[in-house]
Amino acid sequence: MKNTPFIAFLLAVVCTGVVNFQQLNAQDLNPNKVTYPSYQTESRTNIVYPKVSGLTVLSCDFHTHTMFSDGLVWPTQRVAEAWLGGMDALAITDHIEYRPYRQYTNNDHNTSHEIAKPAAAHTGLILIKGTEITRTQRTIGHFNALFIEDANKIAVDDPKESIKEAKRQGAFVMWNHPGWAVDSTYIKDFQADLFKDGLIDGIEVYNNTEFYPRVLSWAIDKNLAIIATTDVHGYVESGTLQKNGVQRPVTLVLVKENSAKGIREALDSRMTLAFFQNILAAREDVAKMFVDANITAKKVHSDGKTIFINVTNNGSAHYEMQSGNKLYTIPALSSVIVTTPETDKKFINVNFKNIYIYENKTLAHDLYFN
Repeated sequence: MKNTPFIAFLLAVVCTGVVNFQQLNAQDLNPNKVTYPSYQTESRTNIVYPKVSGLTVLSCDFHTHTMFSDGLVWPTQRVAEAWLGGMDALAITDHIEYRPYRQYTNNDHNTSHEIAKPAAAHTGLILIKGTEITRTQRTIGHFNALFIEDANKIAVDDPKESIKEAKRQGAFVMWNHPGWAVDSTYIKDFQADLFKDGLIDGIEVYNNTEFYPRVLSWAIDKNLAIIATTDVHGYVESGTLQKNGVQRPVTLVLVKENSAKGIREALDSRMTLAFFQNILAAREDVAKMFVDANITAKKVHSDGKTIFINVTNNGSAHYEMQSGNKLYTIPALSSVIVTTPETDKKFINVNFKNIYIYENKTLAHDLYFN
């Protein structure tokens, strides 16, 4: 069966209670065999955000690979990993041109998506059909086409025609890792031509382990969706992320409808934030909406000279907030006490040092309290 690994994973979750019972009674049932807990992670990490101006926040990874290009895992494993890690949506974007295991995987370019579809359906994960158009990085670059119909038709020799075919299928096209494997981040002739013809819709400001501050300014100036992705080929190692105190890099998408259609509409409206390494990057208006929904403040005390304000983070993001000459760290789903001199004002001037709204520019925003 094609989905045997994922079915086994689901059965492991269902049978947890039985396994635990056996562990508790192992010595009574068989003194010569003692069973210990499985090494398989069985519970999902929930990522929580309040609604932002009535919009639902979805955690999405739009750039991943499997063994059907140059990744190291089967598509159902990629789905299981995403669901366990709290993702709401996933795109498997295997390379068209680069397939080092093709002698072992005799398939067309839609195969990884087709294998992953039932596994995604079993968990409610939104699976977006995609592919990566992969050409020489220094002169042409790599591009993900999302919401495609048939990856095989995109496999043409001319790179621009490949992208145009994706657009004919209604694709959302994003420029991947503009600063990867090059000395400096810049727009080459090929990408300039794509911009001229309106063929690029989004751009990665963060890819895997790299942040491109200049690319954020391009996204703002050219009205592109701001994207962060894992571009994972091996495993997303949750233990390493926890050890480093960060989450998997994701694109936070603000949707009217929790569906692939809703995600596409939000991408087209540029309602996204990149979240990576405890940093957010977004258009200024989107960043302000996000902060207003996630951060609440309440006055708890005044001694006549100083006001004490309880600032609460109601979401799974992380904030570094400067007020006056003090820097406050507000981890996910936590609160801090902020002090400010006594005045008649019902707000404090703050700067979110980890929210970028342009190249090397962070978000200044008034925080109101009651």
